[in-house]
Amino acid sequence: MTILAVGIAAPVIAGEGAPFVGGGDAEDPAASVDRRASQVTETPTAEPSAESTVKAWDYEPRVLVRSSHIKAKPKPDPEVLRARAEAKAEKAAAKKAASAPMSFRIGTFNVLGSQHTGPGGDRGNYASASVRSAKAAGVIAKHGVDILGTQELQDDQLRDLQNRTGMAAYPGFAWGDKETDNSVFWDPGVFELVSGDQFTITFMGRPRPQPIVRLRHLATGRELYVVNTHPSAHEGQYAVERRNGQNTLVGVVRDLKSTGLPVLVTGDMNDREAFYCNVVPAAGLTAPNGGSYANGCQPPPSPIPVDWVVGSGAAWSDYWRDTSTTDQKISDHFFISAHATID
Repeated sequence: MTILAVGIAAPVIAGEGAPFVGGGDAEDPAASVDRRASQVTETPTAEPSAESTVKAWDYEPRVLVRSSHIKAKPKPDPEVLRARAEAKAEKAAAKKAASAPMSFRIGTFNVLGSQHTGPGGDRGNYASASVRSAKAAGVIAKHGVDILGTQELQDDQLRDLQNRTGMAAYPGFAWGDKETDNSVFWDPGVFELVSGDQFTITFMGRPRPQPIVRLRHLATGRELYVVNTHPSAHEGQYAVERRNGQNTLVGVVRDLKSTGLPVLVTGDMNDREAFYCNVVPAAGLTAPNGGSYANGCQPPPSPIPVDWVVGSGAAWSDYWRDTSTTDQKISDHFFISAHATID
């Protein structure tokens, strides 16, 4: 086998006259390079196959984990999954309910205190409180009120009405049995008490507490305030007390409205047009029996009772001025109620 040696010729730089160095007879360097190059046989290089070609972008490094290090994911407890699903459903239902309208019926009733029809009372032609309270409970049921503000409610009448209606009340007896007059009743199947408070006005010459309740609507979880009040009757100094009581009421309602909650007001106001024009516009309220004040005070159409239901944020309907309570001598006041819807 002949082994071919391939030499690399040193370059000859023209103009420098570099001599050729070699053994044997002298030979032209250019001819020697040509002769040697002609003796070399080139072997073609094979093209790599597609299977053997590895491209950088085809390679994804993988981390190998020993099977002994892999832990099985624990199977969820069915009870835990059920509890989570129920909690999620309750949260969604509560959110939906909180955006639903709140609808209820609210009323006001001066029951005619038992002292007026007892011995020495000024309403001797009326039946006793025990007889009248039974009839009053029937009127409450007839109106189907969920909230009711009462005035002149004595302790015996409070017990009787609560026993007959099953309604909760504030203050009830919370301020003692001498301060039950101005209580707020509510149906415990529709509302629950969040908190109770009070403000004071002068009534017939002496300070009297007036209740404020914050109620939560059970169906929606939404809350509202109810204020119940009874300012002084008659003229002279009592008219001054009444106007001062109206001013106090306006301030109370404004403060409560600043919380963003609806405010409903009930009461024997001992005023008709004057109550509407002095209180309703100043407190930013509306009345279910009409009236407006956008272009000057326009009271509701006659007949206007001294007993009122007014409020903020409510759409009113089905206003009822029930005169049966005076016709039957249950009280010397009408029973007033209306349906309120709060979006």
